[in-house]
Amino acid sequence: MGRQNRSRKRRDEMNEIKKKRYDAKELIRLKKTLGLLDADGKEIKMEIGEVAEIKTAKEFKRAIKSKEERELMYEHQESLEKGQQVAQVNEKTGVEHVYNSKTLKDQFGNYPAWFKKKKTAKRLRKKQHAQKKNFKQAWTTVNVPL
Repeated sequence: MGRQNRSRKRRDEMNEIKKKRYDAKELIRLKKTLGLLDADGKEIKMEIGEVAEIKTAKEFKRAIKSKEERELMYEHQESLEKGQQVAQVNEKTGVEHVYNSKTLKDQFGNYPAWFKKKKTAKRLRKKQHAQKKNFKQAWTTVNVPL
């Protein structure tokens, strides 16, 4: 046995009426927030460019791509740099640790106390993924007849 369509039909009709009413109220509220309506409720004529910045999908994609490229270039430059040696004395033991600023390891191969393995692993995964994304093998870029 199926459900009765009569009650569903009526419910849908009522919901449509409600939706129209709420849409009109919401439009007025949005216009007020954008400054297209006075306090009296009269519309102010404005160009859409004055209220909001208009961008196309291509511009969004270009901006995202350039941001990713900047991050990759930064990561690449960071990987080429050699770290500096920073000396620090442990308060409890009195032993001097010399840390490398790039690898964050000391002369004994240990990480500092504040270093978290999970966070570093996550950063490494992101970095490796970015490198894989840019990787193009020679035989895939050359046109090979199939």
